[in-house]
Amino acid sequence: HDRHIALFTGGHGLLGEAEAGDLAEIFARLHRGDVEYRLTRDRPRGEVGGVIEDLGFRARLDRHALLLGLEAPRKLGVDIGVEAHVDGAAGEATHLRYALERGFGGVVFYPYAYRSNRALVEEVSRRIPLVTIDRRTASLETDFVGIDNRQAMFDMTMHLVAQGHRRIAYVTKCEQIRPVQDRVQGYVDAVRAAGVPEMVLTIPSQHRSNPWVVVDTIFRLPRAERPTAAVVFNDYAAVSLLDRLQNLGLTVPGDVALTGFDNIIPALPNGIGLTTVAQPFEEIGRRAVELLLRRMKEPTVP
Repeated sequence: HDRHIALFTGGHGLLGEAEAGDLAEIFARLHRGDVEYRLTRDRPRGEVGGVIEDLGFRARLDRHALLLGLEAPRKLGVDIGVEAHVDGAAGEATHLRYALERGFGGVVFYPYAYRSNRALVEEVSRRIPLVTIDRRTASLETDFVGIDNRQAMFDMTMHLVAQGHRRIAYVTKCEQIRPVQDRVQGYVDAVRAAGVPEMVLTIPSQHRSNPWVVVDTIFRLPRAERPTAAVVFNDYAAVSLLDRLQNLGLTVPGDVALTGFDNIIPALPNGIGLTTVAQPFEEIGRRAVELLLRRMKEPTVP
């Protein structure tokens, strides 16, 4: 099984041949050679399962560089399943119940529906080893692997302060998600430490066509009053903000310095590179699987 990867569809048919081929390319990079793959709807009991949020496999595979971290179980002879998640809270609940019903040995879990499935996540964590990545489920103690989002955004904001910016806006969605909240806090802590004005601008959580009333209003201010820099909570929102700024007749970086978060955009549509925070996705994946395997072997270890 050294070069045979099972891509598990969970019975929902969410992965087709094209997506499977894309994921096989990721594993080929991991194995430094050709990788065979198969699609399967069934899984032997006791395997390790991974549940990831589907972000559009062909368009956004870089977001899932953490899959490269699955080398650890390969070395130990453990088969790995990858399951796509596209159905929000209901889909997440289905996948978690599937893990319990099919007797998974453990789950690496990317929480999506923060509050909706809390009781179910708690049940899963009681019955089998569970490691969450990127974000925690509120008030639940589970094994976790992720970055310090607050410190990372603090450092990014202070980088702009060091470049001489004094009117720095923070652009974010208003979401009750721990990484989003931690990033806002990092920005707030930085501008307060630097003694510069705090400007948190919210954008719609859904439907990119919705008006960005707050952002448009602030960036229509006279040159001497509008922000000279914008710190954005992720790279995709930074790209959307660039489009907004251009529609207002502003240039990046000429009129507004722009930063993102995640390092999943190679360059902005205007050809300019995006200053961003690079998350170590591969390392997160590797550490999550290593932690899961250790927990499976020694369930009571603190």
